[in-house]
Amino acid sequence: AYYFLTWSKNLLLWSVIYHMYHYFSLGKKAEIERVQLESSVKDFEVKILRAQLNPHFMFNSLNSIRALINEDPGKAKEALTQLSGLLRNSLLSDRQKTVSLNEELKTVQDYLSLEKIRYEDRLNVQTNISPDTLNVQVPPMMVQTLVENAVKHGISKPIRGGFISIDAQLDCNFLNLTIRNTGKLETKPDHDGVGMLNTAQRLALIYGEGATFRLNQETDEVVRAEVRLPVQA
Repeated sequence: AYYFLTWSKNLLLWSVIYHMYHYFSLGKKAEIERVQLESSVKDFEVKILRAQLNPHFMFNSLNSIRALINEDPGKAKEALTQLSGLLRNSLLSDRQKTVSLNEELKTVQDYLSLEKIRYEDRLNVQTNISPDTLNVQVPPMMVQTLVENAVKHGISKPIRGGFISIDAQLDCNFLNLTIRNTGKLETKPDHDGVGMLNTAQRLALIYGEGATFRLNQETDEVVRAEVRLPVQA
């Protein structure tokens, strides 16, 4: 009876250990699967938001280029190259989580060059980009979206046009991006406000609480957009 009792205790102990091992093993596996699922959902959400941020000025650009073909064929050819680059970057943005600020600014430059054809002297662009920011990773098409919003609200509406300034500086382990433009914030949200909302959502999905986005009326005639991103190693 003593040996039987000892054997039963050992069997019960091993049984408990066995079941605890499998319980925690399955729990760990479930936790890993949950994290992977959350990551997949976030990636999917970012791709959806990115798709909604593609440029909406293509038709206007094509009309501007068409008008240039007879007037200045060389400039029309250059504009087509810039438009092609923008389309390519817009398509590639679905495959890249981040790009260097330098690459993003090239996209912005192509965009502004095309808009310059349309607005001519009404569009005044100023930049202040610190060289040590150029290799910092940023979400693709993010700066371009903010600049596009600035053109829509700050340049297209006033008869005299206005200015857009782009500033990038490093502050400790953060990248500070500031886009300022002539204009007034809309009192009623419209379709264009979706791009700004999506910018905030994209930042939250990629950086969590590590990034901030602010849009405010700096003065009576100047709107200021600020993005603060953690510099990722």
